[in-house]
Amino acid sequence: MFAELRFGTGRSRAVAAAAVACCALAAPALSGAASSGGGLVAPGKPKVEDVVCVRDCLGGRTATPGAFVQVKGEALDFVTRVVFRGADGPIRARYTYRTPYRVRTVVPKGALTGRPYVISGRSSSNRSPHRLRVVPRSALPEEFFPVRGRHGYGDGFGAGRGHEGTDVFAACGTPLVAAVDGRIEYRSYHAAAGNYIVIDVRNSPDDMMYAHMLKPAPVRVGQSVSAGQRVGSVGETGNAVGCHLHFEYWKGDWYGGGHPIDSEPYLRRLDRKS
Repeated sequence: MFAELRFGTGRSRAVAAAAVACCALAAPALSGAASSGGGLVAPGKPKVEDVVCVRDCLGGRTATPGAFVQVKGEALDFVTRVVFRGADGPIRARYTYRTPYRVRTVVPKGALTGRPYVISGRSSSNRSPHRLRVVPRSALPEEFFPVRGRHGYGDGFGAGRGHEGTDVFAACGTPLVAAVDGRIEYRSYHAAAGNYIVIDVRNSPDDMMYAHMLKPAPVRVGQSVSAGQRVGSVGETGNAVGCHLHFEYWKGDWYGGGHPIDSEPYLRRLDRKS
């Protein structure tokens, strides 16, 4: 094509010149995101639809300083700061992860209950329509019931077939959280257990095992987890009938010199407190 334009007749050169001029005039309209200096600008003013807590939480919209929260909305891909209310004025926190629809950050020290907003370039978003409650870290429970939704109990310890844990039935997809602070010791798949993890309890020789999870856990081996942190979802993988969590409590190492105990009294105690 370029050879034809270069070596064609005068008429061809005139047509080519007109085409180039036309394209040059159309370019600004097509580029939309180009600034006068040749750089890119944000495609639109950011919009915040919600702010939810995802780690170190007392609830979906109740967080602590140091907790991880997620901002949901639109046009968030150029966000640089999430702004929280503080006693002496706004407190800005840098994002840790962002997409056009999600931004994550850590609640800064000194943040107070309020409706956070974001900053993108020179633009500020609306304040979140929902209030994010910020409470002291001392308000965090040390233990959480692992199934965060409506549930019921199934087979218990023994159950006439060497059952080594307690089954807690809930809808597939129901969030599962770490019952205690600990470290992920195992994360794998087994024909009987399905997707499973083992949590090495912090400052204790004991282990906790979660089985039949919907998908591979969103944590990695060696990762530290906090009580209440999401570690997966209720599922039906492996040798399971019905969506449920198979939960085991081991005194000592899981299949490493320890032994399982009846975990139902422990779970029911946590259940009453949750």
